[in-house]
Amino acid sequence: MYRFFLTTSLIALAAPSFADTFTGEARVDTVTIYPGLATVTRQVTLDLPAGQHEIVVPGMPEGLATEGLRLAAPAGTQVGAVNLAFDRLPVTPDQSAPEIIAARDEVERLEGVLRDRAAAIAQIRLRVQAADEQIAFLQSLSQASAGEALTAASVADIRALAQMVGSETLVAREAAFAAEQEAKAAELARQDDVEALQDAQQALAALLQPEQEGAVLTFTLTVAEAGEVTVDVSSVEGFANWSPVYDMRLTTGDEAALDIDRAVVISQQTGQDWNDVQLILSTARPGEQIAPSGVWAPLRRIISEEELDRERGALMMADEVQSLSRSAVGGMAEAMMEAPVQMTAKADFSGATVTYIYPGRVDIRNGVEDLRLPLDTLAFEADVWAEAAPSRDQIAYRMAEFTNDTGEVMLPGQALIFADGTMIGFSQLPLLAAGADTEMGFGPLDGLRLTRATPNKTTGDVGVFTSSNQLTEQAVLTVENLTGQDWAVKLRDAIPYSEQDDLEVEFTASPAVTRRDPEGLRGILEWDLDVAAGDKTEVTLDYTLTWPSGFVLR
Repeated sequence: MYRFFLTTSLIALAAPSFADTFTGEARVDTVTIYPGLATVTRQVTLDLPAGQHEIVVPGMPEGLATEGLRLAAPAGTQVGAVNLAFDRLPVTPDQSAPEIIAARDEVERLEGVLRDRAAAIAQIRLRVQAADEQIAFLQSLSQASAGEALTAASVADIRALAQMVGSETLVAREAAFAAEQEAKAAELARQDDVEALQDAQQALAALLQPEQEGAVLTFTLTVAEAGEVTVDVSSVEGFANWSPVYDMRLTTGDEAALDIDRAVVISQQTGQDWNDVQLILSTARPGEQIAPSGVWAPLRRIISEEELDRERGALMMADEVQSLSRSAVGGMAEAMMEAPVQMTAKADFSGATVTYIYPGRVDIRNGVEDLRLPLDTLAFEADVWAEAAPSRDQIAYRMAEFTNDTGEVMLPGQALIFADGTMIGFSQLPLLAAGADTEMGFGPLDGLRLTRATPNKTTGDVGVFTSSNQLTEQAVLTVENLTGQDWAVKLRDAIPYSEQDDLEVEFTASPAVTRRDPEGLRGILEWDLDVAAGDKTEVTLDYTLTWPSGFVLR
């Protein structure tokens, strides 16, 4: 069905005459989540007669951004003035869902049960009170009658009085004791009802929380023909986020492969639950920079050496004053004189936007812990090798490289790493554009043992006239394969490098170096070695530094 969109107007114009006022519930139907915010589409469905009507929609989120509010109505209808109220809310009929009505009824029923329990316990306590008053009366009566009996010197009367008071008091005390026991039993039974009421109140509060605070949307709607009408209310809401998580499973061997199980973690604190919604995930970033940063030319100037010396002197004096001020006021002046931190915008993401429509409908509660949903599984071919740095490590590490040939962007996220069925640990997958290559570590190889020894290191003078100084170092790099399988090993080491013509660096290596200064890293050397199972491979590296006399090597 064709729908058109209208920008909301938060200022009501001349109020038209309405045929009727209808109250409808806005049910969340579709949610599109971006990193940091979401577009929420709610549907208001009403059976309306032809004519112009006022539609009142309570229960909208309190922090709704009016700038992103849009209404879409079907063909044959027209939306007029729109108003969103956050206070002075209009009176609306109860639009509670059936589960809320049932929860309220249960709370009211249990409250009635507790009232009846309290009344029954109070009635039992009246029997205890009556027995206590009877005992007090008997005691006062016995005292008065005993005085008269003693005056009359009638032993028989005294005996009869004592027997009567004793028996009646016993009956009264037994009645009070029985009533007290009955009251205690009733109070214990009441405790179960108290706990049931507390549970019912908590269940009702969980259902009502999204509606405790909110806004009311009001708009006019003109309907050409009577019938059921559904209006889409879309809003941009913050405090929602999604991020991918990955299980990366590497299989080594003759045909190395990498399978990535991709899932998403979703969280939202928009103030309302999203129940039974269609979920859409987008890699677009509407909350970030949307245009390139500005470029400014640097201003350069020259000053005389005398002026430069004066500026340096002024800076030294300012440093001394600042040091004295810090000692005088305990560091307060230092905080005040620090230069402000320069804030720079992050680079804008450049690449294709990908949208994932999650199959089935889901429930995402407001403010709950992150919800994890499986997404898909991706399969890649992988190049696997062992990487060794004997100068830093005692063992080599498994590495893999793969190409993102999915045709879509892979967002950065936490990855759980597996190698040949064994969990290795956690890593972080970087942002991968379509077609991009990346290398990742897949754990240690304890059977590839590394050593680096320096059997020869000398310094001294060379040349007939001792015109220069020299430092020579020899390093022996060893890779021993105890893994039981052959490994392609990338061995990496470093030699000093120089940016001065007078400091010369020369080296020799056996076997020859495969790559020097890879990716522009000065002084880094790499060898591609094939180390068979049970074998040991050695690389001998010699380098010499030569510099003129009168200079010191730093």
